[in-house]
Amino acid sequence: MPSGNQGRPQDQNRQNGGAGKGGGEAARGAREAVQNVGQRIQESAGQVGAQLREGYGSAREEMGRRYRSAEGMVARNPAPSLLVGFGIGFGLGLILTTMLGEREPESWADRHVPDRLRKLPDSIQDSLEQLAETVRNLPDAITRNLPASMTRR
Repeated sequence: MPSGNQGRPQDQNRQNGGAGKGGGEAARGAREAVQNVGQRIQESAGQVGAQLREGYGSAREEMGRRYRSAEGMVARNPAPSLLVGFGIGFGLGLILTTMLGEREPESWADRHVPDRLRKLPDSIQDSLEQLAETVRNLPDAITRNLPASMTRR
């Protein structure tokens, strides 16, 4: 049967860093150096955390002060504030709709309605412009068709 002492020299050699008597001191020195580095890292992390907490606190106070200032301005000027808010919201809505809206290259009407019917609104507008021009020239047209005796002023 194997004895329990067979594994001990190897374990002892591992603990000593694989060397004789001088290897144990080197391992302890390396361990202490790693611990020192770890402590310095912890201290630095603590300092950074403290600075972040301090910066967060001051930023929070500043934002609170500005919020109260804006709240007071809105309370003193409710109508302009409402109009400015509406304008900003409407503008942002237009921008987002333009950016996110899908552009359909051709609408259903473009595909299925004949050209003469699609251009109907343009022809109606042209007709209305002609009617307006005729109404503007109506007094001159009436004057031309009246006898000369009635046109004297």
